[in-house]
Amino acid sequence: MSPSVDKLDAAKPSSTGALTRRVLSAMVLMPLVVAAVYHGGAAFAAMISFAAVVMIFEWSRMVERRTFTSGFYALVSASAAAMYFAAAGNYDAALFSAAIGGLAGSWFAKRNSGVGVWSGFAAFYVIIPCIALVWLRLDAPSGRSLSFLLYGVVWAADSGAFLFGKFIGGPKISYALSPSKTWAGIGGGVLGGCVIGAIFGAWTVGPAAAVLYAFIGGGLGAASVLGDLFESGIKRYFGLKDISGFIPGHGGALDRLDGMIFATSAMTAGLLLYMLGERIQG
Repeated sequence: MSPSVDKLDAAKPSSTGALTRRVLSAMVLMPLVVAAVYHGGAAFAAMISFAAVVMIFEWSRMVERRTFTSGFYALVSASAAAMYFAAAGNYDAALFSAAIGGLAGSWFAKRNSGVGVWSGFAAFYVIIPCIALVWLRLDAPSGRSLSFLLYGVVWAADSGAFLFGKFIGGPKISYALSPSKTWAGIGGGVLGGCVIGAIFGAWTVGPAAAVLYAFIGGGLGAASVLGDLFESGIKRYFGLKDISGFIPGHGGALDRLDGMIFATSAMTAGLLLYMLGERIQG
């Protein structure tokens, strides 16, 4: 039997210390991510595979209150298979692996911990967006450029939300979701996405595209901050502040990548709809 996790939450660090750790972590991680996105291929797939394992571990520990459970192993096995198939371009098999992993994770969690579908939800919340990320970089049209846009918007939205929320503050959004999230933070996240989108459009397409891409960036920024709010609500449901301390200053991998999950889903859906429209018109 896996040991129980009596206390998943860490003590709240000081504001200055948390900001310092946040900046230092970003300085270490961002160049690695940029390099992986640039080179693509096995390097990018390996990075996403590693992130998926960490996020599944955090999710399983949060919902089951235990570590290394049967549900966790089922989900990790499914994630490994899904990433293998996705890196090979077999996305049907990747999605099938995710679905089987979700069902198996739910069954094991229900039998061992009584949480059922909460465990299997990781297949939808973690594995499928990771498959989408691999597809966006490796097989989508202009995958490298779109991946840089995606990461840039999410980073800008996260930074904008943090800075606007910290230095402007103001009315809170919802105590049920998070006692600290403010409307100013939401605005800062969307604005950050707009700025990155406008820069990307002007640089890669031309100045005339800046306004269009500002709207695209703003939409992705909104998706990113909604992802942050969604995960905050999940953590409050399970009585946590941070899922883990995997990334100093940011909390766990899920704490850091919650916006990426929603923004990836939004970009993938939008791009697939655009490609479908092009095919119909063609």
